[in-house]
Amino acid sequence: MSELLKLVGVELQDISVLLFFATVIGFLLIILACRLVGRIVPFRQHRKIIWMLDIVLLPTLILSIGLLLNKVIGFEAWAFSQDLRVLTTTLLWLVGAWLLTRGLELFLWTTGFKKATGSEAPRLLRGLVTIAIYILAFYGILTFVFERPVTGLLVSTGIVAGVLGLAMQNVLSDLFAGLAITIENPYSLGDWIELKDGTKGKVMDISWRSTRLLSWNNSIYVVPNNVAASSVIHNYDLPDKRYAYWFYVSIDSEIPLNMVRQLLLEAALSCKSVLKNPLPIVRIGDVTSQPFTYMVYVYFVDYPSHWSGKSDLFSCIQSSLARSGISPSAIKYEIATREATIAEVREPTIGEYLHRVPIFQPLSENEIEELASSCEIQSFDAGEMLIREGDPDSSLFVISSGVVSIVKKDGKGQHIELSRLGNSDCFGEMSLLTGEPRSATAKAITNVEAIRVPKEGLAPLLKVKPDLSKELAEIMAMRRARTEGLIDSKSMKSASRSIKAYAKEVLYKIRSFFSLD
Repeated sequence: MSELLKLVGVELQDISVLLFFATVIGFLLIILACRLVGRIVPFRQHRKIIWMLDIVLLPTLILSIGLLLNKVIGFEAWAFSQDLRVLTTTLLWLVGAWLLTRGLELFLWTTGFKKATGSEAPRLLRGLVTIAIYILAFYGILTFVFERPVTGLLVSTGIVAGVLGLAMQNVLSDLFAGLAITIENPYSLGDWIELKDGTKGKVMDISWRSTRLLSWNNSIYVVPNNVAASSVIHNYDLPDKRYAYWFYVSIDSEIPLNMVRQLLLEAALSCKSVLKNPLPIVRIGDVTSQPFTYMVYVYFVDYPSHWSGKSDLFSCIQSSLARSGISPSAIKYEIATREATIAEVREPTIGEYLHRVPIFQPLSENEIEELASSCEIQSFDAGEMLIREGDPDSSLFVISSGVVSIVKKDGKGQHIELSRLGNSDCFGEMSLLTGEPRSATAKAITNVEAIRVPKEGLAPLLKVKPDLSKELAEIMAMRRARTEGLIDSKSMKSASRSIKAYAKEVLYKIRSFFSLD
Protein backbone atom coordinates (compact mmCIF):
# COMPACT_ATOMS: atom_id res chain seq x y z
CA MET A 1 0.00 0.00 0.00
CA SER A 2 2.81 2.39 0.90
CA GLU A 3 4.53 1.54 -2.31
CA LEU A 4 1.33 2.37 -4.18
CA LEU A 5 1.07 5.74 -2.40
CA LYS A 6 4.65 6.49 -3.19
CA LEU A 7 4.00 5.62 -6.78
CA VAL A 8 0.93 7.93 -6.83
CA GLY A 9 2.93 10.69 -5.12
CA VAL A 10 5.57 10.54 -7.78
CA GLU A 11 3.00 10.70 -10.47
CA LEU A 12 1.32 13.67 -8.83
CA GLN A 13 4.67 15.42 -8.54
CA ASP A 14 5.34 14.81 -12.21
CA ILE A 15 1.90 16.15 -13.06
CA SER A 16 2.55 19.36 -11.09
CA VAL A 17 5.86 19.83 -12.88
CA LEU A 18 4.12 19.36 -16.21
CA LEU A 19 1.44 21.86 -15.23
CA PHE A 20 4.10 24.44 -14.31
CA PHE A 21 5.90 23.74 -17.56
CA ALA A 22 2.67 24.09 -19.56
CA THR A 23 1.89 27.36 -17.76
CA VAL A 24 5.30 28.79 -18.64
CA ILE A 25 5.00 27.72 -22.27
CA GLY A 26 1.47 29.16 -22.40
CA PHE A 27 2.57 32.56 -21.07
CA LEU A 28 5.52 32.56 -23.47
CA LEU A 29 3.28 31.82 -26.45
CA ILE A 30 0.82 34.57 -25.42
CA ILE A 31 3.66 37.13 -25.19
CA LEU A 32 5.03 36.09 -28.58
CA ALA A 33 1.53 36.29 -30.08
CA CYS A 34 1.09 39.82 -28.70
CA ARG A 35 4.40 40.84 -30.24
CA LEU A 36 3.48 39.40 -33.64
CA VAL A 37 0.04 41.05 -33.57
CA GLY A 38 1.62 44.38 -32.62
CA ARG A 39 3.73 44.28 -35.77
CA ILE A 40 0.67 44.05 -38.04
CA VAL A 41 -0.30 47.51 -39.30
CA PRO A 42 -4.05 47.40 -38.41
CA PHE A 43 -3.20 46.39 -34.82
CA ARG A 44 -0.52 48.99 -34.18
CA GLN A 45 -3.12 51.35 -32.77
CA HIS A 46 -3.75 48.77 -30.02
CA ARG A 47 -0.20 48.91 -28.64
CA LYS A 48 -1.51 50.32 -25.35
CA ILE A 49 -3.62 47.21 -24.81
CA ILE A 50 -0.59 45.01 -25.55
CA TRP A 51 1.43 47.04 -23.01
CA MET A 52 -1.26 46.44 -20.38
CA LEU A 53 -1.09 42.71 -21.11
CA ASP A 54 2.71 42.87 -20.75
CA ILE A 55 2.30 44.28 -17.21
CA VAL A 56 0.55 41.06 -16.23
CA LEU A 57 2.21 38.50 -18.49
CA LEU A 58 5.92 39.35 -18.21
CA PRO A 59 6.20 39.32 -14.38
CA THR A 60 4.00 36.20 -14.30
CA LEU A 61 6.25 34.49 -16.86
CA ILE A 62 9.41 35.30 -14.84
CA LEU A 63 7.86 34.02 -11.60
CA SER A 64 6.55 30.90 -13.36
CA ILE A 65 9.99 30.08 -14.77
CA GLY A 66 11.48 30.52 -11.30
CA LEU A 67 8.92 28.22 -9.70
CA LEU A 68 9.34 25.67 -12.48
CA LEU A 69 13.10 25.53 -12.00
CA ASN A 70 12.62 25.20 -8.25
CA LYS A 71 10.16 22.38 -8.82
CA VAL A 72 12.45 20.54 -11.22
CA ILE A 73 15.71 21.03 -9.27
CA GLY A 74 14.14 20.61 -5.85
CA PHE A 75 13.99 22.82 -2.79
CA GLU A 76 16.85 20.93 -1.12
CA ALA A 77 19.33 22.68 -3.48
CA TRP A 78 19.38 25.75 -1.22
CA ALA A 79 22.33 27.55 -2.84
CA PHE A 80 20.79 27.25 -6.29
CA SER A 81 17.45 28.43 -4.91
CA GLN A 82 19.07 31.57 -3.52
CA ASP A 83 20.78 32.34 -6.83
CA LEU A 84 17.50 31.76 -8.63
CA ARG A 85 15.73 34.19 -6.30
CA VAL A 86 18.35 36.86 -6.99
CA LEU A 87 18.10 36.30 -10.74
CA THR A 88 14.30 36.37 -10.68
CA THR A 89 14.11 39.56 -8.60
CA THR A 90 16.72 41.28 -10.79
CA LEU A 91 14.74 40.42 -13.90
CA LEU A 92 11.59 41.78 -12.28
CA TRP A 93 13.34 45.14 -11.57
CA LEU A 94 14.63 45.39 -15.14
CA VAL A 95 11.28 44.39 -16.67
CA GLY A 96 9.57 46.94 -14.42
CA ALA A 97 11.93 49.68 -15.68
CA TRP A 98 11.31 48.62 -19.27
CA LEU A 99 7.54 48.60 -18.78
CA LEU A 100 7.69 52.05 -17.21
CA THR A 101 9.69 53.56 -20.09
CA ARG A 102 7.38 51.82 -22.58
CA GLY A 103 4.33 53.24 -20.80
CA LEU A 104 5.79 56.75 -20.87
CA GLU A 105 6.40 56.37 -24.61
CA LEU A 106 2.83 55.26 -25.29
CA PHE A 107 0.88 57.54 -22.94
CA LEU A 108 3.07 60.62 -22.39
CA TRP A 109 5.61 61.22 -25.14
CA THR A 110 3.46 60.35 -28.17
CA THR A 111 0.13 61.85 -27.05
CA GLY A 112 0.01 63.63 -23.69
CA PHE A 113 3.10 65.79 -24.21
CA LYS A 114 1.92 66.99 -27.62
CA LYS A 115 -1.55 67.81 -26.29
CA ALA A 116 -0.06 69.80 -23.40
CA THR A 117 2.65 71.70 -25.30
CA GLY A 118 1.51 71.57 -28.94
CA SER A 119 4.75 69.93 -30.09
CA GLU A 120 6.42 66.52 -29.99
CA ALA A 121 8.63 65.60 -27.04
CA PRO A 122 12.33 66.17 -27.88
CA ARG A 123 14.54 63.09 -28.02
CA LEU A 124 16.84 64.65 -25.41
CA LEU A 125 14.08 64.74 -22.78
CA ARG A 126 13.01 61.19 -23.60
CA GLY A 127 16.58 59.93 -23.36
CA LEU A 128 17.26 61.64 -20.01
CA VAL A 129 14.07 60.25 -18.45
CA THR A 130 14.87 56.74 -19.73
CA ILE A 131 18.42 56.90 -18.33
CA ALA A 132 17.10 58.13 -14.96
CA ILE A 133 14.61 55.23 -14.75
CA TYR A 134 17.27 52.59 -15.45
CA ILE A 135 19.68 54.22 -12.94
CA LEU A 136 16.98 54.01 -10.28
CA ALA A 137 16.38 50.37 -11.22
CA PHE A 138 20.15 49.71 -10.91
CA TYR A 139 20.28 51.24 -7.43
CA GLY A 140 17.14 49.30 -6.46
CA ILE A 141 18.77 46.03 -7.52
CA LEU A 142 21.91 46.80 -5.49
CA THR A 143 19.93 47.84 -2.41
CA PHE A 144 17.06 45.37 -2.25
CA VAL A 145 18.36 42.35 -4.19
CA PHE A 146 22.07 42.19 -3.33
CA GLU A 147 21.59 44.08 -0.03
CA ARG A 148 24.67 46.16 -0.65
CA PRO A 149 25.04 49.65 0.92
CA VAL A 150 25.09 52.31 -1.80
CA THR A 151 26.78 55.01 0.29
CA GLY A 152 30.25 54.09 -0.92
CA LEU A 153 29.02 53.75 -4.45
CA LEU A 154 27.43 57.19 -4.31
CA VAL A 155 30.66 58.72 -3.00
CA SER A 156 32.77 57.06 -5.69
CA THR A 157 30.21 57.99 -8.31
CA GLY A 158 30.38 61.63 -7.14
CA ILE A 159 34.19 61.62 -7.45
CA VAL A 160 34.00 60.16 -10.95
CA ALA A 161 31.32 62.66 -11.89
CA GLY A 162 33.53 65.53 -10.68
CA VAL A 163 36.50 64.35 -12.74
CA LEU A 164 34.34 63.86 -15.81
CA GLY A 165 32.74 67.26 -15.26
CA LEU A 166 36.12 69.02 -15.42
CA ALA A 167 37.13 67.06 -18.51
CA MET A 168 33.82 67.50 -20.33
CA GLN A 169 32.78 71.07 -19.49
CA ASN A 170 31.72 71.95 -23.02
CA VAL A 171 29.78 68.73 -23.51
CA LEU A 172 27.98 69.14 -20.18
CA SER A 173 27.29 72.77 -21.01
CA ASP A 174 25.59 71.66 -24.23
CA LEU A 175 23.70 68.96 -22.33
CA PHE A 176 22.24 71.32 -19.72
CA ALA A 177 21.59 73.98 -22.37
CA GLY A 178 19.69 71.38 -24.36
CA LEU A 179 17.70 70.47 -21.26
CA ALA A 180 16.90 74.16 -20.68
CA ILE A 181 15.78 74.53 -24.29
CA THR A 182 13.56 71.48 -23.91
CA ILE A 183 11.92 72.84 -20.75
CA GLU A 184 11.60 76.49 -21.83
CA ASN A 185 10.63 75.45 -25.39
CA PRO A 186 11.72 78.58 -27.34
CA TYR A 187 11.44 76.47 -30.48
CA SER A 188 10.16 73.02 -31.43
CA LEU A 189 10.71 70.51 -34.19
CA GLY A 190 9.53 71.95 -37.51
CA ASP A 191 9.84 75.62 -36.46
CA TRP A 192 11.69 78.14 -38.63
CA ILE A 193 14.13 80.15 -36.50
CA GLU A 194 16.87 82.73 -36.96
CA LEU A 195 19.76 83.22 -34.54
CA LYS A 196 21.46 86.48 -33.66
CA ASP A 197 24.34 85.85 -36.08
CA GLY A 198 21.91 85.41 -38.99
CA THR A 199 21.84 81.59 -39.01
CA LYS A 200 18.40 80.67 -40.29
CA GLY A 201 16.70 77.33 -40.86
CA LYS A 202 14.03 74.80 -39.99
CA VAL A 203 14.53 72.84 -36.74
CA MET A 204 15.03 69.19 -37.72
CA ASP A 205 16.39 67.72 -34.48
CA ILE A 206 17.21 68.70 -30.87
CA SER A 207 19.72 66.27 -29.37
CA TRP A 208 21.63 66.35 -26.09
CA ARG A 209 24.58 67.99 -27.86
CA SER A 210 23.21 70.27 -30.60
CA THR A 211 20.28 71.59 -32.60
CA ARG A 212 20.18 70.80 -36.32
CA LEU A 213 18.71 73.34 -38.75
CA LEU A 214 17.80 72.73 -42.39
CA SER A 215 18.85 75.77 -44.42
CA TRP A 216 17.26 77.19 -47.56
CA ASN A 217 19.99 75.65 -49.73
CA ASN A 218 19.15 72.15 -48.39
CA SER A 219 22.19 71.95 -46.10
CA ILE A 220 22.36 71.39 -42.34
CA TYR A 221 23.52 73.82 -39.66
CA VAL A 222 24.73 72.05 -36.50
CA VAL A 223 24.32 74.61 -33.69
CA PRO A 224 25.73 73.67 -30.23
CA ASN A 225 22.98 73.94 -27.62
CA ASN A 226 24.94 76.38 -25.43
CA VAL A 227 25.27 78.72 -28.45
CA ALA A 228 21.53 78.48 -29.18
CA ALA A 229 20.61 78.99 -25.52
CA SER A 230 22.74 82.14 -25.22
CA SER A 231 21.61 83.66 -28.53
CA VAL A 232 18.66 85.89 -29.40
CA ILE A 233 16.24 83.58 -31.23
CA HIS A 234 13.70 84.81 -33.77
CA ASN A 235 11.02 82.11 -34.07
CA TYR A 236 8.95 82.64 -37.23
CA ASP A 237 6.30 80.10 -36.10
CA LEU A 238 5.34 81.69 -32.76
CA PRO A 239 2.80 82.65 -31.50
CA ASP A 240 1.20 80.94 -34.53
CA LYS A 241 2.15 79.88 -38.06
CA ARG A 242 0.68 82.94 -39.83
CA TYR A 243 3.42 85.24 -41.10
CA ALA A 244 2.83 89.00 -41.31
CA TYR A 245 4.59 90.88 -44.10
CA TRP A 246 4.50 94.52 -45.16
CA PHE A 247 6.14 96.62 -47.85
CA TYR A 248 5.86 100.05 -49.44
CA VAL A 249 4.68 101.01 -52.91
CA SER A 250 5.55 104.38 -54.44
CA ILE A 251 2.89 105.99 -56.65
CA ASP A 252 2.85 109.36 -58.39
CA SER A 253 1.35 112.09 -56.20
CA GLU A 254 -0.97 113.12 -59.05
CA ILE A 255 -3.06 109.96 -58.53
CA PRO A 256 -5.91 110.38 -55.98
CA LEU A 257 -5.07 108.81 -52.64
CA ASN A 258 -8.33 106.92 -52.21
CA MET A 259 -8.10 105.52 -55.72
CA VAL A 260 -4.62 104.09 -55.08
CA ARG A 261 -5.62 102.64 -51.71
CA GLN A 262 -8.67 100.98 -53.28
CA LEU A 263 -6.62 99.45 -56.09
CA LEU A 264 -3.94 98.12 -53.72
CA LEU A 265 -6.58 96.64 -51.40
CA GLU A 266 -8.37 94.99 -54.32
CA ALA A 267 -5.08 93.46 -55.48
CA ALA A 268 -4.32 92.07 -52.01
CA LEU A 269 -7.83 90.62 -51.62
CA SER A 270 -7.78 89.01 -55.05
CA CYS A 271 -4.37 87.35 -54.44
CA LYS A 272 -4.90 83.67 -53.56
CA SER A 273 -1.69 83.49 -51.50
CA VAL A 274 -2.80 86.24 -49.09
CA LEU A 275 -4.92 85.23 -46.09
CA LYS A 276 -8.34 86.88 -45.89
CA ASN A 277 -8.38 86.62 -42.09
CA PRO A 278 -6.92 88.90 -40.83
CA LEU A 279 -7.85 91.20 -43.71
CA PRO A 280 -5.10 92.95 -45.68
CA ILE A 281 -4.47 96.58 -44.67
CA VAL A 282 -3.41 99.49 -46.88
CA ARG A 283 -2.16 102.69 -45.23
CA ILE A 284 -0.72 105.94 -46.55
CA GLY A 285 2.96 105.80 -45.65
CA ASP A 286 4.33 109.21 -46.57
CA VAL A 287 2.98 112.24 -48.45
CA THR A 288 5.77 114.66 -47.53
CA SER A 289 7.99 113.67 -50.42
CA GLN A 290 7.63 112.75 -54.08
CA PRO A 291 6.28 110.22 -54.96
CA PHE A 292 3.76 109.27 -52.25
CA THR A 293 4.31 105.91 -50.53
CA TYR A 294 1.68 103.41 -49.42
CA MET A 295 2.18 100.60 -46.92
CA VAL A 296 0.58 97.22 -47.74
CA TYR A 297 0.27 94.89 -44.71
CA VAL A 298 -0.78 91.26 -45.35
CA TYR A 299 -0.64 87.78 -43.80
CA PHE A 300 0.60 84.59 -45.44
CA VAL A 301 -0.04 80.99 -44.33
CA ASP A 302 3.44 80.61 -42.82
CA TYR A 303 6.99 81.89 -43.15
CA PRO A 304 8.19 79.58 -45.99
CA SER A 305 5.14 80.29 -48.14
CA HIS A 306 5.62 84.07 -48.02
CA TRP A 307 8.39 83.87 -50.62
CA SER A 308 6.10 82.57 -53.35
CA GLY A 309 3.22 84.59 -51.90
CA LYS A 310 5.14 87.85 -52.39
CA SER A 311 5.62 87.07 -56.06
CA ASP A 312 1.89 86.41 -56.51
CA LEU A 313 0.96 89.57 -54.61
CA PHE A 314 3.36 91.79 -56.58
CA SER A 315 1.92 90.40 -59.82
CA CYS A 316 -1.65 91.16 -58.67
CA ILE A 317 -0.66 94.72 -57.67
CA GLN A 318 1.08 95.36 -60.99
CA SER A 319 -1.93 94.04 -62.91
CA SER A 320 -4.40 96.07 -60.85
CA LEU A 321 -2.43 99.30 -61.32
CA ALA A 322 -1.77 98.65 -65.01
CA ARG A 323 -5.47 98.18 -65.76
CA SER A 324 -6.05 101.71 -64.44
CA GLY A 325 -3.10 103.16 -66.35
CA ILE A 326 -0.92 103.55 -63.23
CA SER A 327 2.65 102.38 -62.73
CA PRO A 328 4.86 102.45 -59.61
CA SER A 329 6.88 105.65 -59.54
CA ALA A 330 10.54 106.28 -58.82
CA ILE A 331 11.82 109.00 -56.48
CA LYS A 332 11.46 112.46 -58.02
CA TYR A 333 13.92 115.32 -57.92
CA GLU A 334 13.08 118.96 -58.67
CA ILE A 335 14.98 120.26 -61.68
CA ALA A 336 14.46 123.15 -64.07
CA THR A 337 12.51 122.06 -67.15
CA ARG A 338 10.45 123.51 -69.88
CA GLU A 339 6.72 123.42 -69.55
CA ALA A 340 5.14 120.17 -70.60
CA THR A 341 1.68 118.69 -70.59
CA ILE A 342 1.00 116.49 -67.58
CA ALA A 343 -0.48 113.16 -68.52
CA GLU A 344 -4.06 113.03 -67.37
CA VAL A 345 -5.03 110.08 -65.19
CA ARG A 346 -8.74 109.30 -65.17
CA GLU A 347 -11.14 106.43 -64.71
CA PRO A 348 -11.68 104.34 -67.86
CA THR A 349 -14.97 104.89 -69.68
CA ILE A 350 -17.64 102.22 -70.04
CA GLY A 351 -16.54 101.69 -73.63
CA GLU A 352 -12.93 101.14 -72.57
CA TYR A 353 -14.05 98.54 -70.01
CA LEU A 354 -16.14 96.75 -72.67
CA HIS A 355 -13.11 96.65 -75.00
CA ARG A 356 -11.35 94.49 -72.38
CA VAL A 357 -14.12 91.85 -72.32
CA PRO A 358 -13.08 88.87 -74.54
CA ILE A 359 -16.53 88.26 -76.07
CA PHE A 360 -16.74 91.87 -77.27
CA GLN A 361 -13.42 91.73 -79.16
CA PRO A 362 -15.16 91.27 -82.55
CA LEU A 363 -17.07 94.58 -82.13
CA SER A 364 -15.87 97.73 -83.83
CA GLU A 365 -15.31 101.04 -82.03
CA ASN A 366 -18.74 102.37 -83.05
CA GLU A 367 -20.46 99.13 -82.04
CA ILE A 368 -18.75 99.27 -78.64
CA GLU A 369 -19.96 102.82 -78.11
CA GLU A 370 -23.50 101.84 -79.15
CA LEU A 371 -23.42 98.94 -76.68
CA ALA A 372 -22.00 101.20 -73.94
CA SER A 373 -24.92 103.61 -74.33
CA SER A 374 -27.32 100.88 -73.12
CA CYS A 375 -25.19 99.91 -70.10
CA GLU A 376 -25.54 101.19 -66.55
CA ILE A 377 -23.16 101.36 -63.57
CA GLN A 378 -24.47 99.69 -60.42
CA SER A 379 -23.02 99.97 -56.89
CA PHE A 380 -22.98 97.19 -54.29
CA ASP A 381 -21.95 97.30 -50.64
CA ALA A 382 -19.53 94.76 -49.15
CA GLY A 383 -21.38 91.51 -48.46
CA GLU A 384 -24.17 92.24 -50.96
CA MET A 385 -25.09 89.69 -53.63
CA LEU A 386 -24.70 90.80 -57.25
CA ILE A 387 -26.35 87.66 -58.63
CA ARG A 388 -27.60 84.40 -57.11
CA GLU A 389 -27.15 80.88 -58.39
CA GLY A 390 -30.20 79.66 -60.30
CA ASP A 391 -31.75 83.12 -60.80
CA PRO A 392 -33.08 83.80 -64.33
CA ASP A 393 -31.33 86.78 -65.92
CA SER A 394 -29.97 87.96 -69.26
CA SER A 395 -27.15 90.36 -68.46
CA LEU A 396 -23.38 90.45 -68.06
CA PHE A 397 -21.39 92.34 -65.39
CA VAL A 398 -18.00 93.99 -65.83
CA ILE A 399 -16.28 94.98 -62.56
CA SER A 400 -14.97 98.56 -62.61
CA SER A 401 -13.83 98.62 -58.95
CA GLY A 402 -13.84 96.26 -55.96
CA VAL A 403 -13.47 92.51 -55.48
CA VAL A 404 -16.19 89.91 -56.13
CA SER A 405 -16.23 86.32 -54.87
CA ILE A 406 -17.73 83.66 -57.16
CA VAL A 407 -19.21 80.80 -55.12
CA LYS A 408 -21.17 77.66 -56.04
CA LYS A 409 -23.04 75.03 -54.05
CA ASP A 410 -21.60 71.53 -53.93
CA GLY A 411 -23.55 68.29 -53.66
CA LYS A 412 -24.02 68.80 -49.90
CA GLY A 413 -25.37 72.32 -50.26
CA GLN A 414 -22.16 73.95 -48.99
CA HIS A 415 -20.88 77.08 -50.76
CA ILE A 416 -17.42 76.67 -52.32
CA GLU A 417 -15.45 79.67 -53.56
CA LEU A 418 -14.43 79.15 -57.17
CA SER A 419 -12.51 82.37 -57.77
CA ARG A 420 -12.19 86.06 -56.98
CA LEU A 421 -12.62 88.70 -59.63
CA GLY A 422 -11.35 92.28 -59.67
CA ASN A 423 -11.05 95.31 -61.88
CA SER A 424 -12.01 94.66 -65.57
CA ASP A 425 -13.03 91.05 -64.91
CA CYS A 426 -16.50 89.96 -66.05
CA PHE A 427 -19.05 87.24 -65.32
CA GLY A 428 -22.45 86.18 -66.72
CA GLU A 429 -21.52 85.67 -70.39
CA MET A 430 -23.77 82.63 -70.89
CA SER A 431 -26.74 84.39 -69.28
CA LEU A 432 -26.29 87.35 -71.64
CA LEU A 433 -25.89 85.25 -74.78
CA THR A 434 -28.26 82.32 -74.14
CA GLY A 435 -30.48 83.36 -71.23
CA GLU A 436 -29.31 80.43 -69.08
CA PRO A 437 -29.96 80.76 -65.30
CA ARG A 438 -27.03 81.91 -63.22
CA SER A 439 -24.60 79.02 -62.68
CA ALA A 440 -22.99 80.57 -59.57
CA THR A 441 -23.43 83.30 -56.96
CA ALA A 442 -21.42 86.54 -57.04
CA LYS A 443 -20.86 88.25 -53.67
CA ALA A 444 -19.17 91.62 -53.10
CA ILE A 445 -16.09 91.30 -50.85
CA THR A 446 -15.52 95.08 -50.82
CA ASN A 447 -17.64 97.95 -52.05
CA VAL A 448 -18.11 97.18 -55.74
CA GLU A 449 -19.02 99.12 -58.83
CA ALA A 450 -19.97 97.02 -61.86
CA ILE A 451 -21.17 97.78 -65.38
CA ARG A 452 -24.35 95.86 -66.27
CA VAL A 453 -24.60 94.93 -69.97
CA PRO A 454 -28.23 94.00 -70.78
CA LYS A 455 -29.57 91.76 -73.52
CA GLU A 456 -31.41 94.76 -75.01
CA GLY A 457 -28.09 96.46 -75.76
CA LEU A 458 -26.61 93.49 -77.64
CA ALA A 459 -29.75 92.47 -79.59
CA PRO A 460 -29.67 95.29 -82.21
CA LEU A 461 -26.01 94.53 -83.02
CA LEU A 462 -26.76 90.83 -83.60
CA LYS A 463 -29.69 91.62 -85.89
CA VAL A 464 -27.62 94.07 -87.98
CA LYS A 465 -24.55 91.82 -88.01
CA PRO A 466 -25.69 88.14 -88.28
CA ASP A 467 -22.15 86.73 -88.41
CA LEU A 468 -21.47 88.22 -84.97
CA SER A 469 -23.42 85.41 -83.28
CA LYS A 470 -21.13 82.82 -84.85
CA GLU A 471 -18.01 84.69 -83.69
CA LEU A 472 -19.39 84.93 -80.14
CA ALA A 473 -20.18 81.18 -80.13
CA GLU A 474 -16.62 80.33 -81.25
CA ILE A 475 -15.14 82.57 -78.53
CA MET A 476 -17.24 80.88 -75.83
CA ALA A 477 -16.26 77.43 -77.17
CA MET A 478 -12.55 78.30 -77.04
CA ARG A 479 -12.89 79.68 -73.51
CA ARG A 480 -14.60 76.50 -72.37
CA ALA A 481 -11.88 74.37 -74.01
CA ARG A 482 -9.15 76.25 -72.16
CA THR A 483 -11.02 76.11 -68.86
CA GLU A 484 -11.61 72.36 -69.07
CA GLY A 485 -8.13 71.63 -70.45
CA LEU A 486 -9.43 70.07 -73.65
CA ILE A 487 -6.65 71.58 -75.75
CA ASP A 488 -3.91 70.13 -73.55
CA SER A 489 -5.51 66.78 -72.72
CA LYS A 490 -6.67 65.75 -76.20
CA SER A 491 -5.14 65.55 -79.63
CA MET A 492 -5.61 68.61 -81.82
CA LYS A 493 -8.07 66.72 -84.04
CA SER A 494 -10.19 65.54 -81.12
CA ALA A 495 -10.06 68.96 -79.43
CA SER A 496 -11.10 70.66 -82.66
CA ARG A 497 -14.14 68.40 -82.95
CA SER A 498 -15.18 69.13 -79.37
CA ILE A 499 -14.79 72.89 -79.87
CA LYS A 500 -16.81 72.87 -83.08
CA ALA A 501 -19.58 70.80 -81.50
CA TYR A 502 -19.86 73.12 -78.51
CA ALA A 503 -19.69 76.24 -80.72
CA LYS A 504 -22.56 74.84 -82.80
CA GLU A 505 -24.57 74.20 -79.63
CA VAL A 506 -23.94 77.74 -78.31
CA LEU A 507 -24.75 79.27 -81.70
CA TYR A 508 -28.11 77.52 -81.73
CA LYS A 509 -28.90 78.84 -78.23
CA ILE A 510 -27.86 82.40 -79.17
CA ARG A 511 -30.04 82.42 -82.30
CA SER A 512 -32.99 81.01 -80.37
CA PHE A 513 -32.59 83.45 -77.47
CA PHE A 514 -32.33 86.53 -79.70
CA SER A 515 -34.86 85.20 -82.25
CA LEU A 516 -32.40 85.50 -85.15
CA ASP A 517 -33.83 82.66 -87.27
